[in-house]
Amino acid sequence: MRSLLLACFLFLAAACGDIDVREIRTEGVPPELIGEWTGTWQSHLNVTGGMLLLRIQEFAGEPVVTVQVDHPCVKPREYEFRATATTVELLADGEVVFAAVVGSDRTLIGTYDCAADRGSWDASWLRELPPVIDLAGRWDGGIRLDGAPEQPFVMRLEQDVRGGALRLDGTIDLPGVLPEPLGITGWLEFHETTFEILLTTLPGEVPIAYMTALGNSALLRIEDGMLQAAISAQLPLLQATWHAAWTSP
Repeated sequence: MRSLLLACFLFLAAACGDIDVREIRTEGVPPELIGEWTGTWQSHLNVTGGMLLLRIQEFAGEPVVTVQVDHPCVKPREYEFRATATTVELLADGEVVFAAVVGSDRTLIGTYDCAADRGSWDASWLRELPPVIDLAGRWDGGIRLDGAPEQPFVMRLEQDVRGGALRLDGTIDLPGVLPEPLGITGWLEFHETTFEILLTTLPGEVPIAYMTALGNSALLRIEDGMLQAAISAQLPLLQATWHAAWTSP
């Protein structure tokens, strides 16, 4: 099994303990690691402990990684995550902070060590995760603003993995309203039968727009998306709903 090297920036989100992976490089995803893992950590210096969650998926040969942990050893900084079929390591400034061995029964048993704390941790493989579907292609839909006729639009998307996260890039075209398509970028997450997206216009694009939606993975449809838009950051946001369906690659 070739080694998996994720050279990444991991930022701890204080509200929920999420770690966002950045600048990921990989030579493949060990199949033994794909899925959702849950576990706990326990300090050897005091009575503190906590939960951790690891999700690993794959898209186009690239790992899609989500980590949730609230731990004194994990602070906003640059990290490196390495994994093979039998080992997992998280490094900070070249030093191993978390390390574990992958057991034959799909368990992770390891230790952690940093200036703030040291102790042990473990995790067990919990379940398969929903497949990652490619949303790239043309989406035809409409935008509904209260008191105005529905405005048709065409959205074109490309999907890839950057920094362990599913990313979307593309354009949205409103014929008769905008002189040319707007550039958009955003994030994507899959749940059991749905997908969730967040799209924003590129810096410098006018109007400034934010689009969120929950879509149907099987039908490749979005029924009740929300849109906020403004001509500038100083003006109030207009509220609208939108819907769209995938029509072609």
